[in-house]
Amino acid sequence: MPAAKTPAEADKLPGSPHDSAPEAARERREAERLITDWKQETTQLGRALALMTLDVSAMPSEKWAHRFIISLRPVVEDCVLLFYGAKFAALMELPEKPDHSVPMVEQLPARYVPVFTKGCIDAALRSVPVRLQGAADREDGRQELYRVAFIAFTAEPLRQRRLAFGAFNCRVAEGQT
Repeated sequence: MPAAKTPAEADKLPGSPHDSAPEAARERREAERLITDWKQETTQLGRALALMTLDVSAMPSEKWAHRFIISLRPVVEDCVLLFYGAKFAALMELPEKPDHSVPMVEQLPARYVPVFTKGCIDAALRSVPVRLQGAADREDGRQELYRVAFIAFTAEPLRQRRLAFGAFNCRVAEGQT
């Protein structure tokens, strides 16, 4: 298991959530916004979302800031981050661009490995969006409150490669010891 990493203070990250009410509300909406977008796209297409239907040109936009795409593998420890937005990268202390040669579990902070492992497994086994929320303990004794959503889909045209489309956000809970 990778060593635990402590991210920069969430309120010091550019445009990241902190404890003010509007930001906290925004943090709660990222996962739901992803699911709403997915449902709209699926309705418009008349079929399930596939990699070929994603607008790659929109990925660097603010809409994708908290989103990610994971290549699902038969062994969850081998899953790979294919794409992630800038705010997701900042929250997880990841480089600007994903390293496809390193498994996801070796790149994420240790406190989030169980969350992403469960999300990937549940998304692969279910045909509905998976929502997870909770608190992750930081090394400094405080907690991060998180919300994340995972939606499994396939790469077209072969439909053999399974992917998970998701959104993640968190904020530091002040007053925790």
